[in-house]
Amino acid sequence: MTKNLLFLFFKTTKQKLHSQEPETAQKKKLAEIGTQLRQYREQQSICLDKVAVVTMIRRNLLQAIEDGQLDQLPEPVYTQGLIKRYAEAMGLDGTQFAEFFPIEPAPRSRTKLSWQDGPQLRPMHLYLFYTFLIICSVNVLSQLMGGSVTAKNGGGAKELALGQQEQARLAAEASRSSQNQKPDSYEAVEAVRTGQNLNKSGNKPVMVNVTFKAESWMQVEVDGKTEFEGTLPSGTVRTWGAQKQLVVVAGNAGGVMVAVNNGQAEPLGDPGVAKEVVFKANELKPSAPPNNEG
Repeated sequence: MTKNLLFLFFKTTKQKLHSQEPETAQKKKLAEIGTQLRQYREQQSICLDKVAVVTMIRRNLLQAIEDGQLDQLPEPVYTQGLIKRYAEAMGLDGTQFAEFFPIEPAPRSRTKLSWQDGPQLRPMHLYLFYTFLIICSVNVLSQLMGGSVTAKNGGGAKELALGQQEQARLAAEASRSSQNQKPDSYEAVEAVRTGQNLNKSGNKPVMVNVTFKAESWMQVEVDGKTEFEGTLPSGTVRTWGAQKQLVVVAGNAGGVMVAVNNGQAEPLGDPGVAKEVVFKANELKPSAPPNNEG
């Protein structure tokens, strides 16, 4: 219903923009689009920071769209793309919102100038100018070549020693990093390759098993503390546990399958839509024991 009302509202105002100046039309249209997006976002109780994370658009640009501040945004064609991504993150028709934002620049008055209006240069003037330009170019090239040769002869040994020290330092850091710990994204890829489940949560009142059917950004908050935030590939299997409350936020809810307390896995939401779900211990059934019969 809300999408239909937005479509009718933009359709009735589109014809009025053709008789106005393009820049004025852009400002008015941006203000109308920003108002509609803000109202829809507030109805869904979504903060602007989460929209910035899902769309990967800076918060100040999203704020400028909502406030209708055209001078704070890039070129109209790029602003049109930002509007599309913002609307799609809200579950709206991003293409429709983008098409209602005019990208034609304001006409500028141009004065035709003739080459006869400027100063006339005689052949002798051109000859002197070219001669002066060649002399300056030769002097500059000579100074640059002389300076580079001096620096190469005087500092070659020092640069070689510094380069060897830097390579040794990087090799030592890489060795320590590979021996001590592995990044979270590396663990996720290893889990996909070996078919194992990264379950470090133990037996807790709230147990959430997550299987990624498609690549998605995700944020997991365990008992008020952010446990994970990043993008995981398709095929990744993860498990998180909490004592009181576990919050899951996914950028592509349709590609994330969630099973609570060893229950049946279900999609977190619709494909391509960002969604936040809160699992509380006092509202869930106790975790069922895993079925190891085989």
